[in-house]
Amino acid sequence: MYINNNAMPELPQWLSLYLEKGHGHDELANHSGLSPEHWDTLFNRLSSLTGEDLSSRAIEIRQLLQNGNIKSESNQQWHLDPLPFMFSGNDWKALEKGIKQRTSLLNKVQNDIYSEQKLLLNGHISAENLYQDSHFMREGFSLPKDELKLFFTALDVYRTPSGEFKVLKDHCQCPLGLGLLLKSRIIARRVMAEEFAECNVQQIKDFLNLFQEGINEYIHYMDDPRIVILTQGIDDPNYNEHAFLSTYFGYTLVQSADLTVRNGEVWLKSLQGLGKINVILRWIPDNSIDSLEQTEYSLHGIAGLLQAVREGTVKVLNPFGSGVLSSAAIQFNLDKLCEQLLGEPLLIPGAKYYKATEAEDLDWSTLEFTSFKNPEFKLDGELDAKKIKQHIQQNPDAYYFQEKPVFSSAPFWQDGKLIAKPVIFRCYALTTEHGIEVLPSALCLSTQARNLAGKSGWLKDTWVNTVDNIDLEEQNAPVPIRKRMDVTLLEGIISSRTAEHLFWLGRYLERCENTIRILRIFIDRYTELAIYPDLIRRNIVARLLTAIKSQHIVYPYIEQSITNEEFETRDAKLSAFVLLADEQCAGSIINTLKYLANASVQVQELLSHDSRRIIDEMNEQIKILKHVNINISTHTIQSILDKVIGLIMAFNGSLADCMPNSNGWFLLEIGRRIERSLQITSLGNTLLTQKLDEPEELGLLEAVLSSQVSLVTHKRRYRMYQTIGTGLELLLLDAEYPRSLLFQLEQINQLCQHLPNKRRQGVIAAHEKAILLSKTSCYVTEKDYLQTTENGQRKHLIEFSHNIRINLDTFCDVLLLQYFSHTQTANKLNWTNIEQAQS
Repeated sequence: MYINNNAMPELPQWLSLYLEKGHGHDELANHSGLSPEHWDTLFNRLSSLTGEDLSSRAIEIRQLLQNGNIKSESNQQWHLDPLPFMFSGNDWKALEKGIKQRTSLLNKVQNDIYSEQKLLLNGHISAENLYQDSHFMREGFSLPKDELKLFFTALDVYRTPSGEFKVLKDHCQCPLGLGLLLKSRIIARRVMAEEFAECNVQQIKDFLNLFQEGINEYIHYMDDPRIVILTQGIDDPNYNEHAFLSTYFGYTLVQSADLTVRNGEVWLKSLQGLGKINVILRWIPDNSIDSLEQTEYSLHGIAGLLQAVREGTVKVLNPFGSGVLSSAAIQFNLDKLCEQLLGEPLLIPGAKYYKATEAEDLDWSTLEFTSFKNPEFKLDGELDAKKIKQHIQQNPDAYYFQEKPVFSSAPFWQDGKLIAKPVIFRCYALTTEHGIEVLPSALCLSTQARNLAGKSGWLKDTWVNTVDNIDLEEQNAPVPIRKRMDVTLLEGIISSRTAEHLFWLGRYLERCENTIRILRIFIDRYTELAIYPDLIRRNIVARLLTAIKSQHIVYPYIEQSITNEEFETRDAKLSAFVLLADEQCAGSIINTLKYLANASVQVQELLSHDSRRIIDEMNEQIKILKHVNINISTHTIQSILDKVIGLIMAFNGSLADCMPNSNGWFLLEIGRRIERSLQITSLGNTLLTQKLDEPEELGLLEAVLSSQVSLVTHKRRYRMYQTIGTGLELLLLDAEYPRSLLFQLEQINQLCQHLPNKRRQGVIAAHEKAILLSKTSCYVTEKDYLQTTENGQRKHLIEFSHNIRINLDTFCDVLLLQYFSHTQTANKLNWTNIEQAQS
């Protein structure tokens, strides 16, 4: 026991309290070994910390784990423990050897069941049980043999009361948790840097490099290789992990709708058109991979993908059909298969299996009853004995008994003290041309979280102690010989779907900022009216109120003429609340923030860590706005607006320093400029087109200029006199003023140069024509022409704004059709569909 075998002069109080409790099957208290130097090294370093210090670390870790982790409301948070789990060098060597043996064994089984099937013919694997398993894919028979080799696998390991390790489950098709492990290690290195160095912890960087090199083995002969990570999308509870891995490795994150198969090759629909894909690192299950050939239709499948694999034009990792390796049909006799295929005993066995007819004399309290066909079906041997007997009588060959796992516990810091929680260890292995490599770490998970999919729970960073001190000279990596220098200059690619989300992200950012500024002005004006009531102020507030209620100056920028309403203070407060927090109002701030957050999730793999942290704070503001009611004070509204606009400014700033025009980022800027152009024209068309008394006109002009952050510039530029004409000149016609309409159009025109040219040389594209028409209209129009009134209306300004609006709508429509059109989702064909199509 550790309390007796440790070599520490004195145990810290928080550790003593934990060890003094009765533990019968604890990793620290009972399984640390006779010489627990690995734990001693850690606790010697932590001995100076009090319980309050550990609680402070836990809070810091929780904040770091949340920061930059954009999540949907349904996803819960993980809890990373401030104490790592320590593996001794000897324990890890035994585990590593067993993991390599098991991975090699599963590779051989995979190759056999989808080719010669000798194991089935010899009776080592039950053909009946294998074929009825939902993970067995008959389409795997037609795949080339080199497409069946495992690449990246994982297995869940637990320690039995006797101290030996056993396998709980193999994960061979879509191993989850690598991104979570990587992020946990990054946080642990930051919070526990001194302890990390003191404990001689093995690095995981070399394994991650081998991961990329293993993928590069399939593309080393190509001049322009493209690798993508295939995910189900934001509805996948593990989407954050996929996005994190995409960012870390630099691979493009795609969904099935982004890919299409043409002439036996897989292509990505990007801004430049179709781009050939060479390697797909998939995180979708086997039964969803090809919606054309497989019997189960899935929205996440890629029609024709299996045929492309057969023709050798694309490599899919992990290989198709590998999910069956975790089935009971194979696991049932895995120890015998190891003797048969490798000629040696299985080093890390799984739980013991028994046929239903063989378990009559066994103690059912230690067993689980489950089905070969449906692994989710489980009955407790002790609690469900009657039901079990009924199932055995009906069909004994369809069921089996499995030994219940007894998990060891480990100390977790919770509520200011150490608490024992049952744990498993998820270990990862990589199969390359040079052999099998094991990641020198593991996810130490509390058992409530072992499924990982959309779950929350507790985890520890797992430290594998090296036997010897690290030799710094030996750690210097050799400089690789680059045989293809041009490959390092290749740009990444993004899908047209991602490009569209960037475009809308820019629009939502600008829309939210503009709506906040308008609401600020409106609140200032109607609160000022309460202090200084006069007719001019009342008319200005009434016009602003009408423009907001009719959605002329906020999204969706309706163009119909407005009729001024009588002003009432109650209406002003209600309209302010609606524009702030009413989810039924399309242009409200809460809805715009939700749209913005959703667009950010779709492109989070392209965002910096700081940008993702800001989006996370915006999500917190959305939660606050959901609880706002009509009785909220104007002061509180202003405080919320200040907070949100500060986040938007910070987000824009975080993008400005890391936003290249390549790879579609320029579309975010186009979206911002388009939205600002719509706002400017809508404000002028709604508030400045009617002839009013000069004080009232200037009051409205001041409100418009303030909402566009242009009031100070207008006053300084036109010090002698200020009219509607001077305001229109500044906001619409000044090509050098950054907030003017013409400046936005010029910027859009320049940004459009980054769009791929889909017209022959010398011909202007349709979207360019729309911008050119708007620019020309601005250049040839004079301010006096726009401010001319006829029958109390500035009809020239109305016509000018209307034409600009039409051109901007045309530009957006053309952009959608030419650059944001996606590959259509494949539809499953059955005989009924074919007959209907032929009739």
